[in-house]
Amino acid sequence: MGRRGFLAVIGCFLVAAFVTPAAAQQPRGPVVTPNVQVTTDITPGRIHTEPQMLVHPDDPNILVIPEVEFNSSTCQVQVSLDRGRTWAKSPANAMPPGYKACVRPNFGSFFAAKFGVDGTLYLAGTAGLNASSTGPNDPFVARSKDLGRTWDYTIVRKAEERDFPKPDGTSVRDVERFGYVRMAVHPTDPQRVYVGFRRQGGFLPTSQASERATVAVSTDGGATFGPLTDVLESSFPLTDVKGSDQPGIAVAKDGTIYTFTKERPPAATTAGPTQAGLPTPPGPANACRAASTSPAAQPWVPTPVPATPPTVGQPGAGSRMFMSTSTDDGKTWKAKTIETSGVICGPCLTTPEAAIDAKTGDLYVVFEQSDTGPPNPRDDRNIWFMRSTDGGETFSRRIQLNDDIDPNRRPNYDQFFPGISIAPNGRIDVAWWDFRTDALYNPGGNGNTTRRDQTCFDIFYTSSSDGGATFARNSRISDRSMNQFEGFAMNPAYDARGPIGVASTDEEAFVTWNDSRNGTVDLPTEDAYFAKVIHDEPKAGGGDGPTIKTSSLLLGLAIGLVLAGLAVATVAGNSRRT
Repeated sequence: MGRRGFLAVIGCFLVAAFVTPAAAQQPRGPVVTPNVQVTTDITPGRIHTEPQMLVHPDDPNILVIPEVEFNSSTCQVQVSLDRGRTWAKSPANAMPPGYKACVRPNFGSFFAAKFGVDGTLYLAGTAGLNASSTGPNDPFVARSKDLGRTWDYTIVRKAEERDFPKPDGTSVRDVERFGYVRMAVHPTDPQRVYVGFRRQGGFLPTSQASERATVAVSTDGGATFGPLTDVLESSFPLTDVKGSDQPGIAVAKDGTIYTFTKERPPAATTAGPTQAGLPTPPGPANACRAASTSPAAQPWVPTPVPATPPTVGQPGAGSRMFMSTSTDDGKTWKAKTIETSGVICGPCLTTPEAAIDAKTGDLYVVFEQSDTGPPNPRDDRNIWFMRSTDGGETFSRRIQLNDDIDPNRRPNYDQFFPGISIAPNGRIDVAWWDFRTDALYNPGGNGNTTRRDQTCFDIFYTSSSDGGATFARNSRISDRSMNQFEGFAMNPAYDARGPIGVASTDEEAFVTWNDSRNGTVDLPTEDAYFAKVIHDEPKAGGGDGPTIKTSSLLLGLAIGLVLAGLAVATVAGNSRRT
Protein backbone atom coordinates (compact mmCIF):
# COMPACT_ATOMS: atom_id res chain seq x y z
CA MET A 1 0.00 0.00 0.00
CA GLY A 2 1.33 3.44 -0.95
CA ARG A 3 1.58 6.43 1.35
CA ARG A 4 -1.58 8.02 -0.10
CA GLY A 5 -3.56 4.81 0.31
CA PHE A 6 -2.35 4.46 3.88
CA LEU A 7 -3.44 8.02 4.68
CA ALA A 8 -6.84 7.44 3.10
CA VAL A 9 -7.38 4.38 5.30
CA ILE A 10 -6.46 6.41 8.39
CA GLY A 11 -8.94 9.10 7.38
CA CYS A 12 -11.73 6.56 6.93
CA PHE A 13 -11.08 5.06 10.34
CA LEU A 14 -11.14 8.51 11.93
CA VAL A 15 -14.39 9.40 10.19
CA ALA A 16 -15.96 6.10 11.27
CA ALA A 17 -14.87 6.68 14.85
CA PHE A 18 -16.75 9.96 15.01
CA VAL A 19 -19.99 8.90 13.31
CA THR A 20 -20.61 5.54 15.00
CA PRO A 21 -24.41 5.18 15.21
CA ALA A 22 -26.12 5.07 18.61
CA ALA A 23 -27.00 1.40 18.15
CA ALA A 24 -23.31 0.51 18.30
CA GLN A 25 -22.73 2.36 21.56
CA GLN A 26 -22.89 0.78 24.97
CA PRO A 27 -26.51 0.48 26.19
CA ARG A 28 -27.53 2.72 29.06
CA GLY A 29 -30.31 2.56 31.61
CA PRO A 30 -33.33 4.86 31.61
CA VAL A 31 -32.75 8.54 32.33
CA VAL A 32 -35.12 10.54 34.54
CA THR A 33 -35.47 14.18 33.52
CA PRO A 34 -35.58 17.08 35.99
CA ASN A 35 -39.04 17.72 37.39
CA VAL A 36 -41.25 20.38 35.80
CA GLN A 37 -44.00 22.27 37.62
CA VAL A 38 -47.02 22.04 35.33
CA THR A 39 -49.56 24.24 37.12
CA THR A 40 -48.77 27.95 37.37
CA ASP A 41 -51.43 28.94 39.90
CA ILE A 42 -49.96 31.03 42.75
CA THR A 43 -53.02 31.10 45.03
CA PRO A 44 -51.90 30.39 48.64
CA GLY A 45 -53.04 26.99 49.87
CA ARG A 46 -53.92 25.77 46.37
CA ILE A 47 -54.70 22.07 45.94
CA HIS A 48 -53.90 20.81 42.45
CA THR A 49 -54.51 17.12 42.91
CA GLU A 50 -54.91 13.77 41.16
CA PRO A 51 -53.32 14.74 37.81
CA GLN A 52 -53.88 12.18 35.04
CA MET A 53 -51.18 11.53 32.41
CA LEU A 54 -52.29 11.17 28.78
CA VAL A 55 -50.55 10.95 25.38
CA HIS A 56 -52.49 11.97 22.28
CA PRO A 57 -53.19 8.86 20.17
CA ASP A 58 -52.17 10.58 16.91
CA ASP A 59 -49.20 12.66 18.05
CA PRO A 60 -46.84 11.65 20.90
CA ASN A 61 -45.59 15.24 21.10
CA ILE A 62 -48.99 16.28 22.51
CA LEU A 63 -49.28 15.48 26.21
CA VAL A 64 -52.28 16.30 28.37
CA ILE A 65 -52.57 16.41 32.18
CA PRO A 66 -56.16 16.79 33.41
CA GLU A 67 -56.21 17.69 37.12
CA VAL A 68 -58.44 19.09 39.85
CA GLU A 69 -58.04 22.28 41.84
CA PHE A 70 -59.80 21.16 44.98
CA ASN A 71 -60.34 24.54 46.68
CA SER A 72 -62.47 25.76 43.78
CA SER A 73 -63.55 22.23 42.80
CA THR A 74 -62.70 22.85 39.15
CA CYS A 75 -61.50 20.24 36.65
CA GLN A 76 -58.69 21.71 34.56
CA VAL A 77 -56.55 20.56 31.63
CA GLN A 78 -52.85 21.30 31.15
CA VAL A 79 -51.47 20.81 27.62
CA SER A 80 -47.96 20.41 26.21
CA LEU A 81 -47.25 20.46 22.48
CA ASP A 82 -43.53 19.70 22.84
CA ARG A 83 -43.43 16.39 24.71
CA GLY A 84 -43.56 17.95 28.16
CA ARG A 85 -40.96 20.71 27.88
CA THR A 86 -43.53 23.49 28.30
CA TRP A 87 -47.13 23.51 29.54
CA ALA A 88 -50.16 25.79 29.27
CA LYS A 89 -53.63 25.61 30.80
CA SER A 90 -56.50 25.02 28.40
CA PRO A 91 -58.93 27.98 28.59
CA ALA A 92 -62.13 26.16 29.62
CA ASN A 93 -62.62 24.28 32.88
CA ALA A 94 -64.76 21.15 32.75
CA MET A 95 -67.78 22.03 34.89
CA PRO A 96 -71.22 20.65 33.98
CA PRO A 97 -73.78 23.46 33.64
CA GLY A 98 -75.86 24.01 36.75
CA TYR A 99 -73.30 22.51 39.14
CA LYS A 100 -70.78 24.17 41.46
CA ALA A 101 -68.34 21.27 41.89
CA CYS A 102 -66.85 18.89 39.33
CA VAL A 103 -65.60 16.52 42.04
CA ARG A 104 -66.46 15.79 45.65
CA PRO A 105 -64.00 15.15 48.51
CA ASN A 106 -62.94 11.51 48.65
CA PHE A 107 -59.96 9.51 49.75
CA GLY A 108 -58.93 7.57 46.65
CA SER A 109 -59.48 8.26 42.98
CA PHE A 110 -62.28 10.83 42.62
CA PHE A 111 -61.43 11.87 39.06
CA ALA A 112 -60.51 10.06 35.81
CA ALA A 113 -59.50 10.96 32.25
CA LYS A 114 -58.74 9.14 29.00
CA PHE A 115 -58.18 9.78 25.30
CA GLY A 116 -60.42 8.00 22.85
CA VAL A 117 -58.80 6.37 19.84
CA ASP A 118 -60.14 9.23 17.69
CA GLY A 119 -58.47 11.89 19.89
CA THR A 120 -61.56 12.80 21.93
CA LEU A 121 -60.58 13.78 25.46
CA TYR A 122 -62.86 12.37 28.20
CA LEU A 123 -63.09 13.43 31.86
CA ALA A 124 -65.23 11.68 34.48
CA GLY A 125 -66.18 13.10 37.86
CA THR A 126 -69.04 13.53 40.32
CA ALA A 127 -70.81 16.86 40.04
CA GLY A 128 -72.43 18.49 43.05
CA LEU A 129 -74.43 21.57 43.89
CA ASN A 130 -71.75 22.27 46.51
CA ALA A 131 -68.39 20.84 47.55
CA SER A 132 -69.65 19.03 50.64
CA SER A 133 -68.22 15.62 51.43
CA THR A 134 -71.71 14.26 52.16
CA GLY A 135 -75.02 14.26 50.37
CA PRO A 136 -76.01 13.32 46.83
CA ASN A 137 -74.05 14.01 43.67
CA ASP A 138 -74.39 13.12 40.00
CA PRO A 139 -71.74 11.19 38.05
CA PHE A 140 -70.88 12.85 34.73
CA VAL A 141 -68.59 12.50 31.71
CA ALA A 142 -67.22 15.52 29.83
CA ARG A 143 -65.79 15.23 26.31
CA SER A 144 -63.71 17.60 24.19
CA LYS A 145 -62.54 17.44 20.57
CA ASP A 146 -60.12 20.35 20.93
CA LEU A 147 -57.93 19.55 23.97
CA GLY A 148 -60.24 21.22 26.46
CA ARG A 149 -61.09 24.47 24.68
CA THR A 150 -64.75 23.46 24.56
CA TRP A 151 -66.73 20.72 26.34
CA ASP A 152 -69.88 18.67 25.98
CA TYR A 153 -71.40 16.99 29.04
CA THR A 154 -73.39 13.87 29.82
CA ILE A 155 -74.90 13.19 33.24
CA VAL A 156 -74.47 9.43 33.61
CA ARG A 157 -77.12 9.20 36.30
CA LYS A 158 -79.13 11.52 38.52
CA ALA A 159 -78.78 10.54 42.17
CA GLU A 160 -81.92 8.84 43.46
CA GLU A 161 -83.25 7.55 46.72
CA ARG A 162 -82.90 3.77 46.84
CA ASP A 163 -82.50 0.73 49.07
CA PHE A 164 -78.95 -0.04 50.17
CA PRO A 165 -77.96 -3.46 51.53
CA LYS A 166 -76.94 -3.65 55.17
CA PRO A 167 -74.30 -6.09 56.45
CA ASP A 168 -76.97 -8.15 58.24
CA GLY A 169 -78.86 -8.81 55.01
CA THR A 170 -81.59 -6.23 55.51
CA SER A 171 -81.78 -2.94 53.61
CA VAL A 172 -81.97 0.74 54.43
CA ARG A 173 -83.21 3.74 52.45
CA ASP A 174 -80.82 6.53 51.49
CA VAL A 175 -80.01 8.84 48.59
CA GLU A 176 -77.16 7.89 46.27
CA ARG A 177 -73.69 9.35 46.44
CA PHE A 178 -70.94 8.47 43.95
CA GLY A 179 -67.17 8.57 44.17
CA TYR A 180 -63.97 6.61 43.49
CA VAL A 181 -64.11 7.21 39.73
CA ARG A 182 -62.39 5.08 37.07
CA MET A 183 -62.56 5.17 33.30
CA ALA A 184 -61.57 3.26 30.14
CA VAL A 185 -62.01 3.55 26.37
CA HIS A 186 -62.16 0.85 23.72
CA PRO A 187 -58.71 0.38 22.10
CA THR A 188 -60.07 0.48 18.51
CA ASP A 189 -63.73 1.61 18.62
CA PRO A 190 -64.16 5.35 19.30
CA GLN A 191 -67.86 4.89 20.09
CA ARG A 192 -67.33 2.81 23.24
CA VAL A 193 -66.54 4.55 26.52
CA TYR A 194 -66.65 2.98 30.00
CA VAL A 195 -66.95 4.68 33.38
CA GLY A 196 -67.09 3.21 36.89
CA PHE A 197 -68.07 4.60 40.28
CA ARG A 198 -68.46 3.34 43.81
CA ARG A 199 -72.08 3.90 44.85
CA GLN A 200 -72.86 4.46 48.53
CA GLY A 201 -75.33 6.22 50.77
CA GLY A 202 -75.25 9.97 50.71
CA PHE A 203 -75.82 10.44 54.42
CA LEU A 204 -75.62 7.08 56.21
CA PRO A 205 -72.23 5.62 57.24
CA THR A 206 -70.90 2.61 55.33
CA SER A 207 -71.57 0.41 58.35
CA GLN A 208 -75.27 0.86 57.55
CA ALA A 209 -75.35 1.31 53.75
CA SER A 210 -72.78 -0.89 51.97
CA GLU A 211 -70.70 0.46 49.09
CA ARG A 212 -71.01 -1.17 45.66
CA ALA A 213 -68.84 -1.01 42.51
CA THR A 214 -70.84 0.00 39.42
CA VAL A 215 -70.05 0.50 35.71
CA ALA A 216 -71.90 2.23 32.86
CA VAL A 217 -71.13 1.89 29.13
CA SER A 218 -71.60 4.30 26.22
CA THR A 219 -71.86 3.01 22.64
CA ASP A 220 -72.19 6.45 21.03
CA GLY A 221 -68.94 8.15 21.95
CA GLY A 222 -70.05 9.31 25.39
CA ALA A 223 -73.20 11.13 24.31
CA THR A 224 -75.36 8.74 26.36
CA PHE A 225 -74.66 5.97 28.86
CA GLY A 226 -76.48 2.81 29.79
CA PRO A 227 -77.48 2.01 33.39
CA LEU A 228 -74.95 1.87 36.21
CA THR A 229 -74.72 -1.87 36.85
CA ASP A 230 -73.36 -3.60 39.95
CA VAL A 231 -70.43 -5.70 38.64
CA LEU A 232 -70.60 -8.24 41.52
CA GLU A 233 -74.27 -8.64 42.36
CA SER A 234 -75.07 -11.33 39.74
CA SER A 235 -72.26 -13.61 41.01
CA PHE A 236 -72.01 -12.84 44.72
CA PRO A 237 -74.98 -12.36 47.09
CA LEU A 238 -75.14 -8.99 48.78
CA THR A 239 -74.87 -10.80 52.11
CA ASP A 240 -71.53 -12.28 50.98
CA VAL A 241 -69.70 -9.25 49.57
CA LYS A 242 -70.75 -6.64 52.08
CA GLY A 243 -68.84 -3.83 50.43
CA SER A 244 -66.59 -3.20 47.43
CA ASP A 245 -64.30 -0.42 46.32
CA GLN A 246 -63.91 1.27 42.94
CA PRO A 247 -63.72 -0.81 39.76
CA GLY A 248 -60.37 -0.54 37.98
CA ILE A 249 -61.31 -0.98 34.29
CA ALA A 250 -59.48 -2.42 31.25
CA VAL A 251 -60.97 -3.28 27.85
CA ALA A 252 -59.73 -5.84 25.30
CA LYS A 253 -59.87 -5.44 21.51
CA ASP A 254 -62.78 -7.87 21.31
CA GLY A 255 -64.80 -5.62 23.62
CA THR A 256 -64.50 -7.74 26.76
CA ILE A 257 -64.64 -5.44 29.79
CA TYR A 258 -62.56 -6.37 32.84
CA THR A 259 -63.04 -4.73 36.21
CA PHE A 260 -60.94 -5.34 39.32
CA THR A 261 -62.45 -4.60 42.69
CA LYS A 262 -61.29 -5.07 46.26
CA GLU A 263 -63.68 -6.29 48.91
CA ARG A 264 -64.43 -3.71 51.59
CA PRO A 265 -65.73 -5.00 54.90
CA PRO A 266 -68.19 -2.95 56.94
CA ALA A 267 -66.95 -1.02 59.94
CA ALA A 268 -66.95 -3.31 62.97
CA THR A 269 -69.13 -2.71 65.97
CA THR A 270 -66.60 -4.37 68.27
CA ALA A 271 -63.40 -2.39 68.65
CA GLY A 272 -60.09 -4.20 68.30
CA PRO A 273 -56.65 -3.10 69.50
CA THR A 274 -55.89 0.50 68.63
CA GLN A 275 -52.75 1.99 67.15
CA ALA A 276 -50.72 4.87 68.46
CA GLY A 277 -51.43 8.34 67.11
CA LEU A 278 -49.49 9.97 64.33
CA PRO A 279 -46.35 11.91 65.24
CA THR A 280 -46.27 15.65 65.61
CA PRO A 281 -45.43 17.24 62.27
CA PRO A 282 -42.26 19.19 61.50
CA GLY A 283 -42.31 22.92 61.98
CA PRO A 284 -42.99 25.35 59.13
CA ALA A 285 -40.23 24.79 56.60
CA ASN A 286 -39.78 24.36 52.88
CA ALA A 287 -37.82 21.15 53.27
CA CYS A 288 -38.52 17.61 54.35
CA ARG A 289 -37.13 16.76 57.75
CA ALA A 290 -37.83 14.50 60.69
CA ALA A 291 -40.71 15.04 63.07
CA SER A 292 -40.22 17.78 65.70
CA THR A 293 -42.07 19.13 68.71
CA SER A 294 -44.18 21.52 66.65
CA PRO A 295 -47.95 21.68 67.23
CA ALA A 296 -49.64 18.48 66.20
CA ALA A 297 -51.79 18.15 63.09
CA GLN A 298 -55.14 16.41 63.22
CA PRO A 299 -54.29 12.92 64.55
CA TRP A 300 -55.18 9.76 62.74
CA VAL A 301 -57.96 7.86 64.49
CA PRO A 302 -58.04 4.21 63.39
CA THR A 303 -61.34 2.64 62.44
CA PRO A 304 -62.12 -0.23 64.84
CA VAL A 305 -61.49 -3.74 63.50
CA PRO A 306 -63.06 -6.99 64.73
CA ALA A 307 -61.48 -8.37 67.88
CA THR A 308 -61.30 -11.79 66.19
CA PRO A 309 -60.56 -11.30 62.47
CA PRO A 310 -62.47 -13.57 60.07
CA THR A 311 -60.53 -16.25 58.24
CA VAL A 312 -58.66 -14.94 55.19
CA GLY A 313 -60.62 -15.62 52.02
CA GLN A 314 -63.93 -16.14 53.81
CA PRO A 315 -66.97 -13.86 53.49
CA GLY A 316 -66.50 -10.62 55.37
CA ALA A 317 -62.75 -11.02 55.77
CA GLY A 318 -62.05 -8.04 53.55
CA SER A 319 -59.23 -9.85 51.77
CA ARG A 320 -60.55 -10.81 48.36
CA MET A 321 -59.89 -9.23 44.98
CA PHE A 322 -62.63 -9.79 42.41
CA MET A 323 -62.46 -9.72 38.64
CA SER A 324 -65.73 -9.10 36.80
CA THR A 325 -66.12 -9.52 33.03
CA SER A 326 -68.76 -8.45 30.55
CA THR A 327 -68.96 -9.35 26.85
CA ASP A 328 -72.20 -7.49 26.07
CA ASP A 329 -71.29 -3.84 26.70
CA GLY A 330 -71.89 -4.05 30.44
CA LYS A 331 -75.42 -5.43 30.35
CA THR A 332 -74.45 -8.59 32.27
CA TRP A 333 -71.45 -9.42 34.42
CA LYS A 334 -69.72 -12.54 35.69
CA ALA A 335 -67.42 -12.21 38.69
CA LYS A 336 -64.89 -14.44 40.42
CA THR A 337 -62.24 -14.21 43.12
CA ILE A 338 -58.68 -13.99 41.80
CA GLU A 339 -56.63 -13.13 44.91
CA THR A 340 -57.11 -13.70 48.66
CA SER A 341 -53.77 -12.87 50.28
CA GLY A 342 -54.88 -9.59 51.87
CA VAL A 343 -55.60 -9.11 55.55
CA ILE A 344 -58.60 -7.35 57.01
CA CYS A 345 -58.21 -3.60 57.22
CA GLY A 346 -61.40 -1.65 57.70
CA PRO A 347 -59.94 1.80 56.90
CA CYS A 348 -57.66 0.61 54.08
CA LEU A 349 -58.43 1.36 50.44
CA THR A 350 -56.44 -1.02 48.22
CA THR A 351 -57.75 -0.05 44.80
CA PRO A 352 -56.40 -2.06 41.84
CA GLU A 353 -55.34 -0.49 38.55
CA ALA A 354 -55.42 -2.58 35.36
CA ALA A 355 -54.04 -2.44 31.80
CA ILE A 356 -53.96 -4.67 28.71
CA ASP A 357 -51.08 -5.16 26.25
CA ALA A 358 -52.56 -4.17 22.88
CA LYS A 359 -50.40 -6.67 20.97
CA THR A 360 -50.54 -9.78 23.15
CA GLY A 361 -53.79 -9.22 25.02
CA ASP A 362 -52.01 -9.97 28.31
CA LEU A 363 -53.82 -8.53 31.32
CA TYR A 364 -51.94 -6.76 34.13
CA VAL A 365 -53.06 -5.65 37.59
CA VAL A 366 -51.18 -3.56 40.18
CA PHE A 367 -52.29 -2.70 43.70
CA GLU A 368 -51.02 -1.69 47.13
CA GLN A 369 -51.43 -4.06 50.04
CA SER A 370 -50.10 -4.67 53.52
CA ASP A 371 -49.41 -8.15 54.86
CA THR A 372 -49.54 -6.89 58.46
CA GLY A 373 -52.64 -8.01 60.32
CA PRO A 374 -54.51 -6.30 63.15
CA PRO A 375 -53.82 -4.25 65.17
CA ASN A 376 -51.54 -2.64 62.57
CA PRO A 377 -53.11 -3.42 59.19
CA ARG A 378 -51.93 -0.12 57.69
CA ASP A 379 -48.21 -0.77 58.12
CA ASP A 380 -45.69 -1.81 55.47
CA ARG A 381 -47.76 -1.31 52.35
CA ASN A 382 -46.10 -2.71 49.22
CA ILE A 383 -46.80 -2.53 45.49
CA TRP A 384 -47.90 -5.84 43.95
CA PHE A 385 -48.26 -7.04 40.37
CA MET A 386 -50.22 -9.89 38.77
CA ARG A 387 -50.64 -10.92 35.15
CA SER A 388 -52.85 -13.15 33.06
CA THR A 389 -51.88 -14.49 29.64
CA ASP A 390 -55.17 -16.31 29.00
CA GLY A 391 -57.79 -13.59 29.15
CA GLY A 392 -58.24 -13.72 32.92
CA GLU A 393 -58.79 -17.48 33.18
CA THR A 394 -55.75 -17.72 35.46
CA PHE A 395 -53.40 -15.22 37.09
CA SER A 396 -49.80 -15.40 38.19
CA ARG A 397 -48.94 -15.16 41.84
CA ARG A 398 -48.44 -11.60 43.00
CA ILE A 399 -44.89 -10.24 42.92
CA GLN A 400 -43.57 -7.23 44.82
CA LEU A 401 -42.42 -4.31 42.66
CA ASN A 402 -40.85 -2.02 45.27
CA ASP A 403 -37.29 -3.18 45.95
CA ASP A 404 -36.68 -1.47 49.31
CA ILE A 405 -36.74 -4.84 51.10
CA ASP A 406 -34.85 -4.51 54.39
CA PRO A 407 -35.02 -7.52 56.73
CA ASN A 408 -33.81 -5.35 59.61
CA ARG A 409 -36.91 -3.15 59.48
CA ARG A 410 -40.12 -4.66 60.81
CA PRO A 411 -42.27 -3.16 59.42
CA ASN A 412 -40.57 -1.62 56.42
CA TYR A 413 -41.41 1.63 54.62
CA ASP A 414 -44.80 2.23 53.00
CA GLN A 415 -45.71 2.45 49.31
CA PHE A 416 -49.10 3.61 48.02
CA PHE A 417 -51.43 3.90 45.01
CA PRO A 418 -49.61 2.66 41.90
CA GLY A 419 -50.42 3.79 38.38
CA ILE A 420 -49.74 1.60 35.32
CA SER A 421 -49.37 2.09 31.57
CA ILE A 422 -48.34 -0.14 28.65
CA ALA A 423 -46.16 1.18 25.82
CA PRO A 424 -46.98 0.15 22.22
CA ASN A 425 -43.90 -2.11 22.28
CA GLY A 426 -45.23 -3.91 25.38
CA ARG A 427 -43.07 -2.26 28.06
CA ILE A 428 -44.93 -2.09 31.38
CA ASP A 429 -44.49 1.17 33.31
CA VAL A 430 -45.52 1.46 36.97
CA ALA A 431 -45.09 4.41 39.39
CA TRP A 432 -46.20 4.96 42.99
CA TRP A 433 -45.87 7.00 46.21
CA ASP A 434 -42.92 5.81 48.31
CA PHE A 435 -41.68 6.63 51.85
CA ARG A 436 -38.30 4.86 51.66
CA THR A 437 -36.39 8.17 51.42
CA ASP A 438 -37.65 9.06 54.89
CA ALA A 439 -34.56 7.16 56.09
CA LEU A 440 -32.41 10.06 54.84
CA TYR A 441 -34.13 12.44 57.27
CA ASN A 442 -35.17 10.10 60.03
CA PRO A 443 -32.81 7.09 59.82
CA GLY A 444 -33.90 5.64 63.12
CA GLY A 445 -37.54 5.64 62.13
CA ASN A 446 -38.37 6.15 65.82
CA GLY A 447 -37.49 2.49 66.22
CA ASN A 448 -39.65 1.35 63.29
CA THR A 449 -41.13 2.59 60.04
CA THR A 450 -44.88 2.43 60.54
CA ARG A 451 -47.30 4.85 58.90
CA ARG A 452 -47.23 6.90 62.12
CA ASP A 453 -43.46 7.40 62.03
CA GLN A 454 -42.84 8.38 58.40
CA THR A 455 -42.68 11.95 57.20
CA CYS A 456 -40.86 12.23 53.86
CA PHE A 457 -41.78 10.56 50.58
CA ASP A 458 -40.97 10.49 46.86
CA ILE A 459 -42.31 9.08 43.60
CA PHE A 460 -40.68 5.82 42.44
CA TYR A 461 -40.90 3.85 39.20
CA THR A 462 -40.08 0.52 37.61
CA SER A 463 -40.64 -1.13 34.23
CA SER A 464 -40.68 -4.53 32.59
CA SER A 465 -39.76 -5.39 29.00
CA ASP A 466 -40.63 -9.10 29.18
CA GLY A 467 -44.34 -9.02 29.93
CA GLY A 468 -43.92 -8.77 33.70
CA ALA A 469 -41.64 -11.79 34.15
CA THR A 470 -38.97 -9.46 35.56
CA PHE A 471 -38.83 -5.80 36.53
CA ALA A 472 -36.04 -3.22 36.58
CA ARG A 473 -34.53 -1.82 39.73
CA ASN A 474 -36.64 1.03 41.09
CA SER A 475 -35.87 4.59 39.94
CA ARG A 476 -36.63 7.72 41.90
CA ILE A 477 -38.75 10.10 39.80
CA SER A 478 -39.21 13.12 42.09
CA ASP A 479 -36.00 15.16 42.38
CA ARG A 480 -36.94 16.53 45.78
CA SER A 481 -38.41 14.68 48.74
CA MET A 482 -41.81 15.88 49.89
CA ASN A 483 -43.15 16.35 53.39
CA GLN A 484 -46.56 14.77 53.98
CA PHE A 485 -47.55 17.57 56.37
CA GLU A 486 -46.83 20.29 53.79
CA GLY A 487 -49.39 19.04 51.26
CA PHE A 488 -52.70 17.24 51.05
CA ALA A 489 -52.20 13.89 49.29
CA MET A 490 -50.25 12.12 52.04
CA ASN A 491 -51.23 14.40 54.90
CA PRO A 492 -53.21 12.24 57.36
CA ALA A 493 -55.43 15.22 58.13
CA TYR A 494 -56.67 15.28 54.51
CA ASP A 495 -55.67 12.02 52.77
CA ALA A 496 -56.43 13.20 49.23
CA ARG A 497 -54.17 10.72 47.47
CA GLY A 498 -54.96 8.72 44.36
CA PRO A 499 -53.07 6.70 41.73
CA ILE A 500 -49.95 8.20 40.15
CA GLY A 501 -50.49 9.31 36.53
CA VAL A 502 -48.45 7.28 34.02
CA ALA A 503 -48.51 7.20 30.20
CA SER A 504 -46.14 5.48 27.77
CA THR A 505 -44.57 5.66 24.35
CA ASP A 506 -41.95 3.22 23.08
CA GLU A 507 -39.19 5.68 23.92
CA GLU A 508 -40.44 7.30 27.13
CA ALA A 509 -42.62 6.93 30.19
CA PHE A 510 -44.37 10.13 31.31
CA VAL A 511 -45.22 10.55 35.00
CA THR A 512 -47.28 13.19 36.84
CA TRP A 513 -48.22 13.61 40.50
CA ASN A 514 -49.44 16.19 43.02
CA ASP A 515 -46.36 17.61 44.71
CA SER A 516 -46.09 19.44 48.06
CA ARG A 517 -42.59 20.94 47.72
CA ASN A 518 -44.02 24.48 47.58
CA GLY A 519 -46.02 24.10 50.79
CA THR A 520 -45.37 24.48 54.51
CA VAL A 521 -46.98 22.90 57.56
CA ASP A 522 -48.77 26.18 58.29
CA LEU A 523 -49.95 26.51 54.69
CA PRO A 524 -50.08 23.15 52.88
CA THR A 525 -49.91 23.53 49.10
CA GLU A 526 -49.91 21.14 46.16
CA ASP A 527 -49.04 21.61 42.50
CA ALA A 528 -49.02 19.20 39.57
CA TYR A 529 -45.49 18.12 38.61
CA PHE A 530 -44.16 16.17 35.64
CA ALA A 531 -41.09 14.15 34.67
CA LYS A 532 -40.26 11.63 32.01
CA VAL A 533 -38.21 8.45 32.01
CA ILE A 534 -36.25 8.21 28.77
CA HIS A 535 -35.66 4.66 27.63
CA ASP A 536 -34.58 5.62 24.10
CA GLU A 537 -34.32 8.97 22.36
CA PRO A 538 -37.40 9.61 20.19
CA LYS A 539 -36.66 8.79 16.55
CA ALA A 540 -37.03 11.52 13.93
CA GLY A 541 -39.73 10.61 11.44
CA GLY A 542 -40.81 7.58 13.45
CA GLY A 543 -38.31 5.16 11.84
CA ASP A 544 -37.45 1.87 13.48
CA GLY A 545 -33.70 1.87 12.95
CA PRO A 546 -30.98 3.86 14.77
CA THR A 547 -31.29 7.56 14.02
CA ILE A 548 -28.30 9.79 13.31
CA LYS A 549 -28.98 13.51 13.16
CA THR A 550 -27.73 15.11 9.94
CA SER A 551 -25.91 17.79 11.93
CA SER A 552 -24.10 15.12 13.95
CA LEU A 553 -23.14 13.25 10.78
CA LEU A 554 -21.77 16.38 9.11
CA LEU A 555 -19.90 17.36 12.28
CA GLY A 556 -18.37 13.91 12.52
CA LEU A 557 -17.32 13.96 8.86
CA ALA A 558 -15.82 17.40 9.25
CA ILE A 559 -13.82 16.42 12.36
CA GLY A 560 -12.68 13.22 10.70
CA LEU A 561 -11.58 14.97 7.53
CA VAL A 562 -9.76 17.67 9.49
CA LEU A 563 -7.87 15.09 11.51
CA ALA A 564 -7.11 13.12 8.36
CA GLY A 565 -5.85 16.32 6.72
CA LEU A 566 -3.62 17.01 9.72
CA ALA A 567 -2.22 13.53 9.48
CA VAL A 568 -1.54 14.01 5.73
CA ALA A 569 0.14 17.34 6.35
CA THR A 570 2.32 15.89 9.09
CA VAL A 571 3.46 12.98 6.97
CA ALA A 572 4.04 15.27 3.98
CA GLY A 573 6.09 17.62 6.11
CA ASN A 574 8.19 14.77 7.43
CA SER A 575 8.65 13.55 3.84
CA ARG A 576 9.90 16.97 2.72
CA ARG A 577 12.33 17.14 5.63
CA THR A 578 13.60 13.70 4.79
